[in-house]
Amino acid sequence: MKLNELDAVVFDMDGVIFDTETIALRSWQDTADAHGLGDITETAMKCVGRSTVDTLKIFEEAYGDRVSIEQMHIECINRFNEIMETEGIPIKKGARELLEFLKASGAKVALASSTSYDRVVMELKDADLFKYFRVIVGGNMIEHSKPEPDIYLLACEKLGADPTKSAAVEDSRNGIISASRAGMLPFLVPDIIEPDEEMIKLSHRQFKDLLEVRDYLEQ
Repeated sequence: MKLNELDAVVFDMDGVIFDTETIALRSWQDTADAHGLGDITETAMKCVGRSTVDTLKIFEEAYGDRVSIEQMHIECINRFNEIMETEGIPIKKGARELLEFLKASGAKVALASSTSYDRVVMELKDADLFKYFRVIVGGNMIEHSKPEPDIYLLACEKLGADPTKSAAVEDSRNGIISASRAGMLPFLVPDIIEPDEEMIKLSHRQFKDLLEVRDYLEQ
């Protein structure tokens, strides 16, 4: 598939553009340790690709009888920000190169992230990546988060693009399902979650990194 065969390319952010999923897991675990909750990896992994609202519900079901999840979330955000400020926002391999290629090609490019809109804009601007996106949709702009298709459908609508002729670049199971339900072509670039059978089946193609995505589109 070449780029001129696509109407648009829509990206997830965490785990695709930024290597932030590992930082998020660190932040949740550090916060959990402070509250004596032990290993919360299994619960935290269920939240990958989900909105803040969904994440809090998942943690509430798991630990709500032992700790205030609202307070824990505040502490987690503070820890996340602390790590980001001291270590910076790590950009995934090939992200800048792929975005630059798409911009030079005049492609319609959007970002559809479960993270809130203001946070998405802040992080993209800090990394000097904001300029690459015509449209940005945050998780607080839609009613139903991934794995529902709402966020991708809204991104395509704002771009004026046909979802069935557009690619979605995703790393998570929820993201791949969301893109598939939107009728898009899911490009799977795995991050911290090992792809399962359903993810592979629903994906149009799997890539090892974003440089490989660029090479595929410019073949």
